[in-house]
Amino acid sequence: MWLAGATARLTGRLLSSRARTAAPLLAAERLRDDPWAPARTHAAVLVVTVAGTAFLGIRHAMLTDLRAREGRLGADLAYYTTGLDLTGAALLVALAITVTGLAVGTAESLTNRRRTLAAQVAAGVPRTVLNRALLMETALPLVPALLLACAGGLSVGVWYSSLHGDGSFPWTALLVAPAVYAACLLAAATALPLLGRSVRPGELRYV
Repeated sequence: MWLAGATARLTGRLLSSRARTAAPLLAAERLRDDPWAPARTHAAVLVVTVAGTAFLGIRHAMLTDLRAREGRLGADLAYYTTGLDLTGAALLVALAITVTGLAVGTAESLTNRRRTLAAQVAAGVPRTVLNRALLMETALPLVPALLLACAGGLSVGVWYSSLHGDGSFPWTALLVAPAVYAACLLAAATALPLLGRSVRPGELRYV
């Protein structure tokens, strides 16, 4: 959670002084003023990324070792790989739960900020700008955080491979961070229809 919150705050501070268009500026101000709001959900995203990256590295090393000894195994290869497949399925379930939480958190954030959003629209901010700003609130802080999480998971996978495998690099593990990032953006995008209701100037009278 500290990593997620610190990354969001640092991203907001850096971007607020460099933004040249409205959407990045709105996202930067939100991240700078309240960086801890999405930290809990983003922390779960980072944990899944570390675990998924490390798992693919460990799986690569184990499969390499099993295939090298396939003729000397006491049972069929599927007997040994079933546990790996179940672990991968559990990580996919964890990812689904995490992105669902991210979508719910984004929707709650919009609900809590509907007065501010409605005031911005009343002041002349286009809805398309707010749509981009909403996605950037998720996209911008996750880029450096996911890179660090990927590096952490890769270090575990490479370390395990050096001890128990042939030392080859698990290239498939590099796909985890982009896949998680895309899933997070899609989850955040599910809140865009709710934004259409929140930005109505009539919402100002109810808050």
